[in-house]
Amino acid sequence: MVRATEGGTESCGETGFPGESNDVADLPNRDVGPGRRGVFYQPEKLSELAHELLVAALTEQEIRLRQQRIHYEVLQLSRSMESPNFKRFDSDDLRRMAMLYDREFFGAKLLGSIGRDRVRFGLSSRMTRIAGKLVTHFPPKARGRADEQAGHRPDHRSFELILSSTLLFQAFGDVDRPITVTGLRCVNRLEAMQRVCEHELVHLIEMFFWNDSSCSQGRFQGIAKRFFGHTEHQHDLITQSERAARNFDVRVGSRVRFLHEGQELVGWVNRITKRATVLVEDIRGERFTDGKRYLRFYVPLERLRLLPTSLPR
Repeated sequence: MVRATEGGTESCGETGFPGESNDVADLPNRDVGPGRRGVFYQPEKLSELAHELLVAALTEQEIRLRQQRIHYEVLQLSRSMESPNFKRFDSDDLRRMAMLYDREFFGAKLLGSIGRDRVRFGLSSRMTRIAGKLVTHFPPKARGRADEQAGHRPDHRSFELILSSTLLFQAFGDVDRPITVTGLRCVNRLEAMQRVCEHELVHLIEMFFWNDSSCSQGRFQGIAKRFFGHTEHQHDLITQSERAARNFDVRVGSRVRFLHEGQELVGWVNRITKRATVLVEDIRGERFTDGKRYLRFYVPLERLRLLPTSLPR
């Protein structure tokens, strides 16, 4: 299990779940049977579910009611979350949230169709710009050839749904401004987490049924709108760059000073992720495009002190 806290620590581990066309006729021909080399499905059942995903629509009131039920149950069942603006959560919370979405919106058919042991859930503190991602793991091409020659198409893919703990914790923290995710206003971290989870579930749907997914395309946006009420496909969570600018007046190109092993160093901010990458001119360093050599230092924002001169444009 992966656990994330507002301080940014994580434990290692993962939590497992205990055709490129819109046309349902183009779904892969997966047959029934567990199969040692892959998972097989009934094509007619997959086609029915895919058709429902492409045409079903919920009212705004019904969407909101289901989302609120999930919000309440995730909070009530969590062993980590103490409030909607939780200070810690773990991958079990994400797994449970996905299961509740499957129950409320897809009649508990989606994750079961994919396979409970083929979807894994994780949290990442290294994702500092994207709020979530859906990773599809494809097997080697040689695997499953015997089944394909016999007229079957076993599905060996597995999926991993990952959320950014960093971006969620930076929301509703030391930068006070409205937060929107997928075009919807969020009033706490749990709501932001739900919107990101919904977005990644649509990616999961598309990858499983059509082996292709793009949130800028009509099929994705149609599913996201009709099931979850999304009006956009991006987030407005607080990035570390925004936090650095608002709280410390530090930006890429800022000239800063900081202490390193008791010595004060002066350099330029080259990049901002969880920490600032500061370039300090030094003949021992790497040569950059300006012809000078720099050493890289990775410095927490709190340790930087802004100097008046910034890098010339």
